[in-house]
Formats: sequence, structure tokens, C-alpha cells
Amino acid sequence: MKLISVVSTRPDYIKETLRHHYLKEMGIEEILVNTGQHYDHNMSQIFFDELKIPIPDYSLNVSTGLVGRQTGEIITQMEEILLKEHPDLTLVYGDVTSSLAAALASVKLRIPVVHIEGGIRTDSRFNPEDINRKICDHLSDTIFVPTELSLQNLLKENFPSDRIFFYGDVTKDILLYTLNRHDIKIERKDYILITLHREENVDNSQRLTNIIRALNESGEKIVFPVHPRTRKQLERFGLQDKIGDNIQLLEPQGYINFIRLLAGARKVLTDSGTVRREAYIMYKPVITLIEIIWWPEIVKCGWNLIVGADKNKIVDAIRQFSPPAEHPEFFGDGNAERKILNKILSLYG
Repeated sequence: MKLISVVSTRPDYIKETLRHHYLKEMGIEEILVNTGQHYDHNMSQIFFDELKIPIPDYSLNVSTGLVGRQTGEIITQMEEILLKEHPDLTLVYGDVTSSLAAALASVKLRIPVVHIEGGIRTDSRFNPEDINRKICDHLSDTIFVPTELSLQNLLKENFPSDRIFFYGDVTKDILLYTLNRHDIKIERKDYILITLHREENVDNSQRLTNIIRALNESGEKIVFPVHPRTRKQLERFGLQDKIGDNIQLLEPQGYINFIRLLAGARKVLTDSGTVRREAYIMYKPVITLIEIIWWPEIVKCGWNLIVGADKNKIVDAIRQFSPPAEHPEFFGDGNAERKILNKILSLYG
């Protein structure tokens, strides 16, 4: 059996760690394609290096900028790879442009598509990730969902139940594996961790200014690994020199170092869908700096407070937000990856 795995961004690279190991163990041939959607070294190659992910069989290095051009480049190059390799299926992940383009190229050639992390929905009709994920779901022959709610979302949209499987979230698998392998302890130290990268925040002068002012006014110790895009916009909007002494700016972190920071944080502020669930799994109060809700489960149970870019709400959340004692399990038992690959083998092997 041969499959093509398409990776493109930080979450994909991280998940490939266990997937590559399990596929090799199961005797399944994997052709790894990296589209290069994350072009900065600290956002891509560093993950391949530290997580011992194999060198991709194909590196596309697509252009950045307009999404239409990027999508077209990926489709064109993926067609060539698919025609050359003749895989039994194409494996795509999450909600990125690369997944949409690879799925479209595959289904046009009548190659089955398996979508891992399907079914997640937001109320934002024009959210790019939501658009990508919905299309991937519709193009896919088999969909693996990370939570019970994502399963119900697809059933409400009249997806056939025999195409959908719920085994848990592969993000939890690699997180638990990393904590155990590197002996990382989950505790609450004296700092608050923030990640900020979404264009809705960092490309908007007022929103970015509000967030930085809130961090300054909080008076708390803030640890801030700065995404390349965010650093560029801090300089563009003249905010680099307005960052308070309580804020420690760091370069982008590799996965293992970032998990160490996350494991020690007292609270977590983020606009990332991945970081907010990683934080929840590690019992961290999560303050979300964007109004888009990807994981309503952790909002409803009281562990994730949505504040957007409202300065006063951010300051108040940093100082006052405290979740309830109850911490429901939404993301499975930490064995989703192996269960998913076993199912793929039974369906397509």
C-alpha cells in the first residue's frame, strides 16, 4: 500500500512525527510532500530537524501571496506527483490551502482522499480555514474527526455516516508523547504565554495596538514567542518600542521548546486554534484573542474565554479569569493516530 501525505504548516509537521513512525511500523509506503506554505526556517525546517521527520520526497516551495496563485501552483505540481507515484490514497490534514489543493488534484484523478481533522466548523462564513476545511470534507472519501461535536457537525450536513470516524485528536497524541519523552512537567509558574499570528490581529493596526497595550497594562510577566509575520507588523506599526519591560520577546520556538513554555505557563493568550487545544489538554486557562471559535466545547465548559482584541477585556482576563474545577475530556485517549492508520489500512490496504 502506498499513500501520499501532504504537509505544509507547523501543525502538519508536528503530527508527521508519530505518523511516519507508525506507517513504517505497519509496512505502509509513505510519499511525503511538503508544499512549503510556511517558508520561514523557524516555521518549517526547524520542525523537520528536531522531530526527526524524514526529508520530504517532494518539496514544492510554492509562492506566497495571493491564495489563488498558491492554490493553482499546488494543484499543478500535485498532479504531476500523483501521476508519477500512482498512490492508493492522498492524506490531507486540517484547514490549510495546501490540503484543499491536494484534495482537489487527487479527486480529479480519481485517487481517494482521506481528511484528518474534518468536521470542525465556525460561524464565520468567510473564514479562509473554514472554507478550506468544508471543501476538503466534501472532496474526501473518508473523514476522521477530532471530537464528538465535529462528528455531529458532519451528520447535520448530511454526510454519510459510513464516511466518518471519531477516534480522537492526533494533536493530543503527539503532545502526550512529547511530554513523556522529554520529561516535561505540567505546572503553573509565574508567567503568561502569548502567541499571536493571525492576519485579523497582526495586520490590523488598531487590534494589534490594543493587544500590546493590554499586555503592558496587565503588569504580569508575559512570555511572547514572536511569529515572523507579527514581528514585521510590530515594526511597521511602530509598536516595537512600545513593548513594556514586563514582556519578554522570544524568537519563534521549535515544538519541544514551545511545549516546555506552554507546560509552565499560568495562563495562555492566543489566536491559534492549535495552541488553544494544546493549552486546554494541559489544563491551562485559555484566553482567545480573536472572535472566531474553533472549539466551542472548551468555551462552553468554561476553560476558554473569548475576548478578541478588546483591551479592557484582555486586561481583566489576565488578572481575573479562572476556569471551573471540572475539565471534560473532548479530544480522545491519546491513541487516535494509531487507530486512524489501522482504519485506513483496513479500508484501502
